[in-house]
Formats: sequence, C-alpha cells, structure tokens
Amino acid sequence: DALPIYKRPVDGEAERMQDIQSLPIDIQTSKLLDWLVDRRHCNLKWQNLVQGIREKINAAIQDMPENEEIKQLLAGSYIHYCHCRRIVEILKGTEASSKNMFGRYSSQRMKDWQEIVSLYERENTYLAETASLLVRSVSYEIPSLKKQIAKCQQLQQEYSRKEEENQLGAIEMRDRFYTACKQYGITGDDVRRELLALVRDLPSLLQEIGAGATRLSPAIDLYKAFVHFVCESPSEEVVQMLIHVRDHGDTTVYEWRTGHPPISIERDKMAECPEQEEQIDWGDFGVNSVPAPEEIDYGISVSEDVDWGISLEPGPEAASGDTIDWNMSEDGAGAAELITVLEERTPAPDGVARGPDALTILENPQTRGQFIDELLELEAFLTQRMVEMKDEADVVSVSQFQLAPSVLQGQTSEGVSAMLSTVTELIGRLTGKIGRA
Repeated sequence: DALPIYKRPVDGEAERMQDIQSLPIDIQTSKLLDWLVDRRHCNLKWQNLVQGIREKINAAIQDMPENEEIKQLLAGSYIHYCHCRRIVEILKGTEASSKNMFGRYSSQRMKDWQEIVSLYERENTYLAETASLLVRSVSYEIPSLKKQIAKCQQLQQEYSRKEEENQLGAIEMRDRFYTACKQYGITGDDVRRELLALVRDLPSLLQEIGAGATRLSPAIDLYKAFVHFVCESPSEEVVQMLIHVRDHGDTTVYEWRTGHPPISIERDKMAECPEQEEQIDWGDFGVNSVPAPEEIDYGISVSEDVDWGISLEPGPEAASGDTIDWNMSEDGAGAAELITVLEERTPAPDGVARGPDALTILENPQTRGQFIDELLELEAFLTQRMVEMKDEADVVSVSQFQLAPSVLQGQTSEGVSAMLSTVTELIGRLTGKIGRA
C-alpha cells in the first residue's frame, strides 16, 4: 500500500482559514430564531425553559436590596438576560460581606440570581429569548415608533402653523382694539377708567349735538314743504322730534311729552363705581349682602272716604266662637277700615319730572332712538333728492314742479348736498362713527 502523502501547508493558509472563520454571517432578521434552532444552538422548547426562568425572576425580585440602579432595572416592563447579568454585578458589591473563603456567597439573593443566569446560559436559552425580542422590535415596535414620530412631526408642523396664524390674529385684534379705542377717544391703557371719564363728559356732548340741530332748519323746511306738496296735505306732520329739538334744544322728556317745561326735576342718583382692579366681580350671593332699608314705601294708603262695596258680615260659625277676628283697630271698634291700593308706579305730581321723564331727549334710550330714526329719514330723503336733481329734467318733472312752492323750485344740487352733509355729520357724532379729535 502506498503511504499517504503529507502535504505541507502553504505559508499563510492557516491565517486565511482563521480569518474566514471569523467573518460574520448575514442572517435575515425574521429568520434569526429559526436559524438558531435549526443549527442546534438553542433548544427547540426554549419557551418552556424561559417560562420557568420567569417564575424564578418573579420570586427573586421580592427580596432586593435598596439600590437606585436596581430600582431602575426592575422598573422596566420586561427583565431579560442582560438585566440579570447587571443585577448580579451589583449584588457582588452589596453582598460582598456574605462571600466566604472559597469565593462563594452565602446570601440567598446572590444564589437566586446566579441560578437565574446559569439557567439562561444553559443550552443558550438567552440567545433564543434575545432573538425573539429582536425580531419583535424590528418587525413591530420600530415601525410603530416611526409612524408615531411621523405623526408627531406632522402635528408639530401644524401647531407651528397655527401658532403663526394666532400671532397674526393677535396682531390684527390688537390693531382693531386700538382702532376702536381711537373711535371712542381713549388710549386703551385703562379702558374702564377712561370709559367712566367719557360717561362724565356725555351730558355736555349731548348738549352740543342738541344745539347742532339748529343747523337742520333748511333741511327740515325742505322736507316739510316737499311732503305737503306731494301729499297735498298741509296738516301732515313730519320729524316732530327734530323740530322740537331744533326749536327748544335738548329738553327733558317731560317737556317733549307735555309741551311745557317742568317745575322741578327729580333725577335718580347715579351710584359711583368704586375703584377696583381689572377683574371679574361675581358679586356676593350671601343672605346679608344687601342691607334692608329702614322703611319701605309700597304705595299703600288707608282711606275712609272710598266705599268699595265690601263689608264683613258674621257667618254661621260666629256663634261657635271659632271665627277669625279681622278687626285691625286699636280701640276695638267693629267697623273694619278700608284699604286703598294704588298702582305700583304712582304718577308724579303735575309739573314734576321724575324717572325717565327727568332725562333729556338724547339721554333717554327710547327718545334718542326716535331722534336717530328721524335723522335717518331726513338723510334718506336728501339722498334721494340728490339723485333726482342730478338726472336730466324731463317734461314730466318740469310740469310737476311748476306749481311747487318757491322753497322747492329754488333748490340747487349744491344746497341739497350741503344739507345732506350736515345731517350725516350729526348722525355720525350721535352714533359714534366719527372719531374724536
């Protein structure tokens, strides 16, 4: 038989073989666990082994030393092999006093966790569990986190856009606020105090507006003449309140209603608002929040002159003595006094302006509204008249105004425009559409 031929290895071949063995193997993530089981690196029933290890971990964590790092490790949702290794390293420091001369630990904590680590390393059970965690993280948890991050980024962009819109809206609202303050003639630094100051100036402002009604005489005369001519009714009354304010000024409502000035005026006293901070006052709902007045006048008087036809007669029960005695007199007289009940709002005596009648026409909301309505009526007439006068005159309009009064025939578009400007300016001052200087 031929002897085997010994082949001497080529220089460097052993090193190349060693390098090849150290090269990493690319394994698809989803097939990593199957690869470990197929190559017999792990037991096929590794899940049963892990279940037993989990029971020992749950029993071991019941008795742990006071250590901040151990608390952080145990705070996780799942304790795996790497956590157990780190806990053993920490216990080597905390349980050092229980180490004997042979290098073993007499502490039960150390024995339990060393046993857990050894069970993990038996048959490479920790590799199967780690591969399972890796597959679950790559396949499910990481894609879910990516979607959540994308959603958060989208919300962040949307909130940034809304923030810019809100900032622009805030700038716009601030400009509108200062514009409104300018219309009211205030600076806006202390709105409450400045508005209260305007309220004090309101009577003088209304008097100026009432005095300015005298400039409406040409417009009122033109409107009256036009209505009388067109309606052929000289008795037709128009803008009566404007005529009253023009002739008598901003009088009281009593004078407007009755036709003669009051003898005396009894105005309601306005309570001064106390100085307070700019905050919402919800009031006091307590029982004693409003002090009771010493005497209340309900408008009820007793009179003996009025006979209402009502008398009290004893009924059948009077003989038994169980009836109610309605006698209110102190002297025990049998006749009951008659009570006269007046209305809730007793009218003021003649010549006395009280309550709403004590206010001026422009102070009272109802009469002021009527005053503005008549101004708008006069403005609408002058506007329509301007449109008619700008159109070319035809035969019908010329023949229609031949018999018109001179006040209508002598009007020009420039004169009507001046009247319209006066009415518009007065409406603007009264409604606040014209800013203060």
